[in-house]
Amino acid sequence: MKYLILPLAFAFFLGTGHLAAQFTFKPYIGINSAELSDDFDDEEFRSGLGYQIGADLMIGRRLYIQPGLNFEFAQIEVRGVEDISDMELSRINMPVMLGFKMFQEDVDKFFDIRVFTGPNASFLANYSGGDGLEISSSEIRNFNLSWNAGVGVDLFMFFIDLGYKWGVNDFFGRDVDSDATINVFYGNAGLRFTF
Repeated sequence: MKYLILPLAFAFFLGTGHLAAQFTFKPYIGINSAELSDDFDDEEFRSGLGYQIGADLMIGRRLYIQPGLNFEFAQIEVRGVEDISDMELSRINMPVMLGFKMFQEDVDKFFDIRVFTGPNASFLANYSGGDGLEISSSEIRNFNLSWNAGVGVDLFMFFIDLGYKWGVNDFFGRDVDSDATINVFYGNAGLRFTF
């Protein structure tokens, strides 16, 4: 019985028209600022500037679901007693957003404001830097969960999204004495292709 709940809920939304078959493909590029929630005793972490590139698929009309895939490069500055190089991360992100458009469809073909929220799964592709911290790539978690919230603006075939990701689990592995999470502020700009 419990395996029927999700398909039945999805069918209900399709039947009521909330997720009626409108698809929008959204490729984008953007910038980000990543930071760790807690510092070490002798080192301080500051947000650095990074970028991301990816695409989302918006499914629905006013209420929508938006799965996506992006490549993210994030940089975290390290300040300490000794000269320590910045931490650099490359991650593959898989967000799934639930969103709501503020305006009816006859207006949103040209302009709309959206709010969205949802989970994000991140897979570590590469870690470098942090020389002097004595932390290797094996001490960074390969998988992180985060929660997103943000707002977007659509104008003709263009869009801009601003959002924030809160880390849900620890950024470092068990061998590192820290419960710091990684939090990321991001902005994306791209194109909308509706079909």
